[in-house]
Amino acid sequence: MLVTIFFSVAVVGMAAEPSITSLLTPNERAAAGLSKLTPQEQQALDAAILRIFSRVTQAQAPAAVDDLSFFGADGRAVAFIDADNDSTIYLWSGKPVAYLDEDSVYGINGTHLGWLKDGAIYDHDGDIVAASARSFKNAPRAQAPKGLKELKPLKGLKELKPLKPLFGLSWSGTPPAIFFLKGVD
Repeated sequence: MLVTIFFSVAVVGMAAEPSITSLLTPNERAAAGLSKLTPQEQQALDAAILRIFSRVTQAQAPAAVDDLSFFGADGRAVAFIDADNDSTIYLWSGKPVAYLDEDSVYGINGTHLGWLKDGAIYDHDGDIVAASARSFKNAPRAQAPKGLKELKPLKGLKELKPLKPLFGLSWSGTPPAIFFLKGVD
Protein backbone atom coordinates (compact mmCIF):
# COMPACT_ATOMS: atom_id res chain seq x y z
CA MET A 1 0.00 0.00 0.00
CA LEU A 2 2.85 2.36 0.82
CA VAL A 3 4.29 1.71 -2.65
CA THR A 4 0.90 2.45 -4.27
CA ILE A 5 0.56 5.75 -2.42
CA PHE A 6 4.11 6.76 -3.31
CA PHE A 7 3.64 5.79 -6.94
CA SER A 8 0.34 7.68 -7.21
CA VAL A 9 1.88 10.86 -5.86
CA ALA A 10 4.91 10.53 -8.15
CA VAL A 11 2.81 9.91 -11.27
CA VAL A 12 0.31 12.68 -10.61
CA GLY A 13 3.19 15.05 -10.01
CA MET A 14 1.82 16.87 -7.01
CA ALA A 15 3.71 20.02 -6.05
CA ALA A 16 4.40 18.96 -2.46
CA GLU A 17 6.91 16.14 -2.08
CA PRO A 18 5.33 13.13 -0.40
CA SER A 19 6.64 12.18 3.01
CA ILE A 20 7.21 8.52 3.61
CA THR A 21 7.63 9.17 7.29
CA SER A 22 4.15 10.70 7.52
CA LEU A 23 2.68 7.46 6.17
CA LEU A 24 4.17 5.37 8.97
CA THR A 25 2.49 4.62 12.29
CA PRO A 26 4.22 5.88 15.45
CA ASN A 27 5.35 2.31 16.20
CA GLU A 28 6.83 1.93 12.68
CA ARG A 29 8.61 5.29 13.01
CA ALA A 30 10.12 4.24 16.32
CA ALA A 31 11.12 0.79 15.06
CA ALA A 32 12.85 2.35 12.03
CA GLY A 33 14.68 4.82 14.25
CA LEU A 34 13.21 7.81 12.42
CA SER A 35 12.53 9.69 15.63
CA LYS A 36 16.31 10.23 15.87
CA LEU A 37 16.40 12.13 12.56
CA THR A 38 16.08 15.88 12.29
CA PRO A 39 13.28 17.24 10.07
CA GLN A 40 15.90 18.04 7.39
CA GLU A 41 17.24 14.45 7.54
CA GLN A 42 13.70 13.08 7.24
CA GLN A 43 13.10 15.29 4.16
CA ALA A 44 16.36 14.10 2.61
CA LEU A 45 15.38 10.48 3.29
CA ASP A 46 11.91 11.01 1.78
CA ALA A 47 13.39 12.64 -1.33
CA ALA A 48 15.97 9.87 -1.78
CA ILE A 49 13.40 7.09 -1.42
CA LEU A 50 11.03 8.80 -3.84
CA ARG A 51 13.83 9.30 -6.38
CA ILE A 52 14.92 5.65 -6.14
CA PHE A 53 11.36 4.36 -6.30
CA SER A 54 10.61 6.54 -9.32
CA ARG A 55 13.67 5.22 -11.20
CA VAL A 56 12.88 1.60 -10.36
CA THR A 57 9.23 1.81 -11.44
CA GLN A 58 10.10 3.67 -14.65
CA ALA A 59 12.70 1.05 -15.53
CA GLN A 60 10.33 -1.85 -14.88
CA ALA A 61 7.07 -0.55 -16.34
CA PRO A 62 7.88 -0.81 -20.06
CA ALA A 63 9.16 -4.37 -19.82
CA ALA A 64 5.74 -5.74 -18.89
CA VAL A 65 4.16 -4.20 -21.98
CA ASP A 66 7.03 -5.21 -24.29
CA ASP A 67 6.80 -8.82 -23.15
CA LEU A 68 3.27 -9.08 -24.56
CA SER A 69 3.99 -7.68 -28.04
CA PHE A 70 6.11 -9.54 -30.57
CA PHE A 71 8.03 -8.24 -33.56
CA GLY A 72 9.53 -9.86 -36.65
CA ALA A 73 13.17 -9.60 -37.71
CA ASP A 74 12.35 -6.36 -39.55
CA GLY A 75 11.05 -4.73 -36.34
CA ARG A 76 7.41 -4.72 -37.42
CA ALA A 77 4.78 -5.75 -34.87
CA VAL A 78 3.29 -9.13 -35.76
CA ALA A 79 1.48 -10.50 -32.72
CA PHE A 80 0.52 -9.93 -29.10
CA ILE A 81 -0.49 -12.07 -26.15
CA ASP A 82 -3.69 -11.35 -24.28
CA ALA A 83 -2.69 -12.53 -20.81
CA ASP A 84 -6.21 -11.87 -19.51
CA ASN A 85 -7.78 -14.12 -22.16
CA ASP A 86 -6.24 -17.56 -21.59
CA SER A 87 -2.85 -16.38 -22.96
CA THR A 88 -4.29 -16.19 -26.47
CA ILE A 89 -1.91 -14.98 -29.17
CA TYR A 90 -3.43 -12.61 -31.71
CA LEU A 91 -1.93 -11.35 -34.93
CA TRP A 92 -1.47 -7.58 -34.81
CA SER A 93 -4.62 -7.35 -36.97
CA GLY A 94 -6.65 -8.90 -34.12
CA LYS A 95 -7.04 -12.45 -35.47
CA PRO A 96 -6.66 -15.15 -32.78
CA VAL A 97 -4.15 -17.71 -34.01
CA ALA A 98 -2.51 -19.46 -31.06
CA TYR A 99 -2.16 -19.71 -27.30
CA LEU A 100 0.46 -20.48 -24.69
CA ASP A 101 0.48 -23.71 -22.71
CA GLU A 102 3.39 -23.39 -20.29
CA ASP A 103 6.32 -22.64 -22.61
CA SER A 104 4.70 -24.16 -25.71
CA VAL A 105 2.91 -22.21 -28.44
CA TYR A 106 -0.10 -24.09 -29.80
CA GLY A 107 -2.26 -23.04 -32.71
CA ILE A 108 -5.97 -22.65 -32.05
CA ASN A 109 -6.34 -25.82 -34.16
CA GLY A 110 -4.16 -27.76 -31.68
CA THR A 111 -0.98 -27.80 -33.79
CA HIS A 112 2.21 -27.37 -31.81
CA LEU A 113 3.93 -24.36 -33.40
CA GLY A 114 6.93 -23.71 -31.20
CA TRP A 115 8.10 -22.39 -27.85
CA LEU A 116 8.29 -19.14 -25.92
CA LYS A 117 11.67 -18.71 -24.27
CA ASP A 118 13.34 -15.57 -22.90
CA GLY A 119 11.03 -13.17 -24.72
CA ALA A 120 11.26 -14.89 -28.11
CA ILE A 121 9.05 -17.35 -29.97
CA TYR A 122 11.04 -20.20 -31.56
CA ASP A 123 10.02 -22.62 -34.30
CA HIS A 124 10.71 -26.38 -34.34
CA ASP A 125 14.17 -25.77 -35.82
CA GLY A 126 15.13 -23.58 -32.85
CA ASP A 127 15.08 -20.36 -34.91
CA ILE A 128 13.45 -17.13 -33.73
CA VAL A 129 10.13 -16.31 -35.39
CA ALA A 130 9.21 -13.26 -33.33
CA ALA A 131 10.63 -11.51 -30.28
CA SER A 132 9.60 -8.98 -27.66
CA ALA A 133 10.90 -5.42 -27.93
CA ARG A 134 13.42 -5.99 -25.13
CA SER A 135 15.10 -8.62 -27.32
CA PHE A 136 16.12 -6.03 -29.91
CA LYS A 137 19.28 -3.96 -29.68
CA ASN A 138 17.38 -0.91 -30.99
CA ALA A 139 13.73 -0.35 -30.13
CA PRO A 140 11.31 -1.50 -32.85
CA ARG A 141 9.84 1.30 -34.93
CA ALA A 142 6.49 2.92 -34.18
CA GLN A 143 3.58 0.62 -34.95
CA ALA A 144 0.05 0.99 -36.27
CA PRO A 145 -2.56 0.46 -33.56
CA LYS A 146 -3.56 -3.13 -32.82
CA GLY A 147 -6.65 -4.36 -34.64
CA LEU A 148 -9.83 -5.17 -32.75
CA LYS A 149 -9.67 -8.66 -31.32
CA GLU A 150 -11.89 -11.11 -33.20
CA LEU A 151 -13.90 -13.73 -31.34
CA LYS A 152 -11.74 -16.65 -30.33
CA PRO A 153 -12.84 -20.02 -31.78
CA LEU A 154 -12.84 -23.21 -29.75
CA LYS A 155 -9.44 -24.77 -29.31
CA GLY A 156 -8.64 -27.99 -31.15
CA LEU A 157 -7.14 -31.02 -29.44
CA LYS A 158 -3.46 -30.45 -28.68
CA GLU A 159 -1.04 -32.59 -30.60
CA LEU A 160 1.98 -33.98 -28.83
CA LYS A 161 4.81 -31.52 -28.76
CA PRO A 162 8.10 -32.53 -30.31
CA LEU A 163 11.40 -32.56 -28.47
CA LYS A 164 12.84 -29.13 -27.94
CA PRO A 165 15.61 -28.18 -30.33
CA LEU A 166 18.70 -26.24 -29.39
CA PHE A 167 17.50 -22.66 -29.37
CA GLY A 168 19.65 -20.43 -31.53
CA LEU A 169 20.12 -16.75 -32.17
CA SER A 170 19.24 -16.74 -35.87
CA TRP A 171 15.92 -15.69 -37.32
CA SER A 172 13.65 -18.21 -38.98
CA GLY A 173 13.17 -18.12 -42.75
CA THR A 174 9.42 -18.46 -42.16
CA PRO A 175 7.65 -15.08 -41.91
CA PRO A 176 5.87 -14.69 -38.54
CA ALA A 177 2.39 -14.36 -40.10
CA ILE A 178 2.80 -17.67 -41.96
CA PHE A 179 4.16 -19.33 -38.81
CA PHE A 180 1.15 -18.23 -36.74
CA LEU A 181 -1.41 -18.95 -39.48
CA LYS A 182 -0.39 -22.63 -39.33
CA GLY A 183 -2.35 -22.56 -36.07
CA VAL A 184 -5.74 -21.91 -37.67
CA ASP A 185 -7.80 -24.14 -39.95
